[in-house]
Amino acid sequence: MNRRIQYQVLGFGLFIAAMVPIWAQPADHAMQTAMADEHHTGHHAMHGMSADEHAAHRAAMAKTDFHVSMQHYAVPDVDLIDRSGTPVALRALLEGDQAVAVNFIFTTCTTICPVMTATFAQMRKELGPEADRIRLVSITIDPEHDTPVVLAGYAKRFGASQDWRFLTGKPSDVKRVLRIFDAWTGSKTSHRPITLMRRQGDNQWVRLEGLASGTTLAEQARTVMQ
Repeated sequence: MNRRIQYQVLGFGLFIAAMVPIWAQPADHAMQTAMADEHHTGHHAMHGMSADEHAAHRAAMAKTDFHVSMQHYAVPDVDLIDRSGTPVALRALLEGDQAVAVNFIFTTCTTICPVMTATFAQMRKELGPEADRIRLVSITIDPEHDTPVVLAGYAKRFGASQDWRFLTGKPSDVKRVLRIFDAWTGSKTSHRPITLMRRQGDNQWVRLEGLASGTTLAEQARTVMQ
């Protein structure tokens, strides 16, 4: 079976089906379980919400393409908090000594966020020994719910290593970060799938808007790791 599976996300169910050949292997069993756990957890967390509150997410998942652009962002000088409860200077983290990839998630999301997190994990797998050359950062858009403890549990379900940083913080600081990176939509239920990548020492960011595959993200990551 070819391990470099090319796929486009046509919906959450199709994504799971496409990833089964990979997750079926013992090394990735934790990720397969994580996706099921995430759906179960999210179902209870979002109980009582109307279906329309996820209309934007469903629309994003129905798209089969993504858009790539080059952008300039001034990383804000704020301190966020990682899943261990440690303060993290965001500017130093993102403008540090290696390439970086950033996405935006929240733990009670049952649609695009589990897909984006699993795709980051698959990107790392596809990069193989090169994976240590790019820093992964996932920033919650729901800091009031996503405490360090909650983020730690979420990261564990996806088998995330300690060098994959999951960040939360004061709502005002997180909102500022989202605005700077043009990821603020006013509501977490209209959250867009955005991935940002930056080469070490570069002042430009690659912005991928849409649900790209792990293979596509790995290919893009290699361009910023050069």
